[in-house]
Amino acid sequence: MKNTWSLEDLYTSIAREWRVLLIVILLFLGAAYGANVLWPKRYEAVALQTVEPIATTQASGVTGNVNMDTERVVATSGEVLALAAKQLPGVAVDELADSIEVTVPKGAQVLMFTYTATTPDRAAAGANAIAKAYSEQRVATAQSVVDAAAKNLSARIADLTTQMSAYQLNSPDYNTLSLQIQTLQERQATLTSTTFYSGSLVSPAVAPSGSTKPSLTVFMAAGLFLGVFVGAFIALIRARVRGIRAQRSEPEHKLALANRAQTHPGSPSTDVRIVPHPRGRTRN
Repeated sequence: MKNTWSLEDLYTSIAREWRVLLIVILLFLGAAYGANVLWPKRYEAVALQTVEPIATTQASGVTGNVNMDTERVVATSGEVLALAAKQLPGVAVDELADSIEVTVPKGAQVLMFTYTATTPDRAAAGANAIAKAYSEQRVATAQSVVDAAAKNLSARIADLTTQMSAYQLNSPDYNTLSLQIQTLQERQATLTSTTFYSGSLVSPAVAPSGSTKPSLTVFMAAGLFLGVFVGAFIALIRARVRGIRAQRSEPEHKLALANRAQTHPGSPSTDVRIVPHPRGRTRN
């Protein structure tokens, strides 16, 4: 029994089991066709949103850089998705979380919102709604910081005003407190007049014309490839098993012939005589 097979042995073994190979290929082709029929159609729409630095105070004049990794996480946060769900009737936050993917193109301050849905229109609406909700959430967060700072300034101004009432008008202490109050009021006015620009939707999502479902050709090609591979493997296994059985049965067959020859000497199966063919004889 050989431990290794040559290419010719492999080819011969597979060719002998061609029926098995054909059946397996047909089964896989049928499965591939069924998968193509049952595979759901999904549509992807992409919206591009620029991300601009937001300064919480214009007095500082410092905006800084935007951490795009952080913004990518914020874009899929529960607050953003809950805000987007209000714009999409019948769509739950969990569905939005499962359908949205946010990526950052290399070297760009842009967020790419890719939304997957069962219809083209829902895919486009989902991408645009989440991108819009993200922009609104950034502005709302910055505005809350400004409101809190303005509230603290109001409390500080009120405290200084109370202290100032204890001093005589135009006294040094009175004038000092008055100057501090004026400075805080100017800062407060600057904060309350701050406007925020979080970025813009430079490329709104549009309804895609085609789905992400692979074509029938792709399914059938995959089925054919897998069918040939699996079918050839099964054919080789069957050929191997048959070869082992044949080798095991050969000694038993020889032993059976030997026993028969000893038990029935002269039987037709063991005593074969060659009778020469008569030549030159004619019948009477």
